Amino acid sequence: MLWCLGLGLAAAAARDAAGLLLGHSRPVRFLLDLLAFASAAVLACGFAAGLSASGRVRWYMAAAMALGALGWRWAASGLLHRAAALVLRLLTLPMRLAERYLARPARRRLAAIAAKRKKSAGKRQKAQKRHKKILQKQGRILYN
Repeated sequence: MLWCLGLGLAAAAARDAAGLLLGHSRPVRFLLDLLAFASAAVLACGFAAGLSASGRVRWYMAAAMALGALGWRWAASGLLHRAAALVLRLLTLPMRLAERYLARPARRRLAAIAAKRKKSAGKRQKAQKRHKKILQKQGRILYN
């Protein structure tokens, strides 16, 4: 009975770890659930064939595996997810700090420079439009 409980716990842990590695999209979850179900069936049959006196899978074996999987879900899964989030946060800390202290100020400076150029270009265009052409008087024009 304890073996089946442990097998259910191990199958749920493997499914959860694979979910963390591969993502949580619907097709991935579906395939992982199928693989977890098939592996649980193989584990139950292997346990029954190897260690059970009758050689058959009994209802209480399947119930113990389900209880082990639920125990993983309720007790250990949250800890694993929090630990994975903490590790991911620590691994991305240098990138987040570089973005905060290097990239953001550089982006702000570049935006300020671009805004200044745009403003001065607008002033130059207005000045060129206002510029009046100064032509020579007709009497002063020399023809060769």
